[in-house]
Amino acid sequence: MVRGETRLRGGWMQQVVRIGDTVRRAPRGDVAFIRALLGHLETAGFADAPRWFGTDDKGRDILSFVEGEVPPGLGYFDDATLAAAARLIRRYHDATAVLCSDGRVACHNDLNPCNFAFRGGVPAALLDFDNAAEGERIFDLGWAAWTWLNVGNDRRSPPEEQLRRLAVFAAAYGPEVELGPLLDAMLLRQQLLGEARLPWRLWLLGAWARKSRVATLRLKNAFSPAPPTP
Repeated sequence: MVRGETRLRGGWMQQVVRIGDTVRRAPRGDVAFIRALLGHLETAGFADAPRWFGTDDKGRDILSFVEGEVPPGLGYFDDATLAAAARLIRRYHDATAVLCSDGRVACHNDLNPCNFAFRGGVPAALLDFDNAAEGERIFDLGWAAWTWLNVGNDRRSPPEEQLRRLAVFAAAYGPEVELGPLLDAMLLRQQLLGEARLPWRLWLLGAWARKSRVATLRLKNAFSPAPPTP
């Protein structure tokens, strides 16, 4: 570790360090798109994301440090927190729509709680845009709902309660989000991750996705049970 650098907690795929009021990390993903996205968010007045300041002499991106606490992992969040996260995601999507065509947005593509900065127990800012790309809102929202509700791991909530909590999340995002398509988006994200050829150190993610898919199928069945046999 170089003097003056403080390694930040998290960062599955790379080391992230803080220097003063900035964060340094190696560029990943669609670099041109991500930098344009962060620049657009600043211009659009969306203050709840890092600012990109260029690169340092090691070729690392220089980003503003976002104050707040980051959860150590997935867990249980109450209704108010779920609603606050969904509203923040909606504001982000709305702010990025102008960058995209055909009603698409700049999907963050990893809207799990560990990529949010909390302040006073409330999700207040988005972090880690390495996977950002143009896409459909519901695709991004499917990943968010899956991880914020911790579907597949939350043993305290039976399917009926999970569906109620999912409805809270969807309603906070906007009245146009219906549970059926949202559940389908969750299933798609789980399927894609479960079938992905991941590096060996991430093989547990695939297993987690497959386990979560079974739990989400139960929710789907509880939401729209098969019609009775005549």
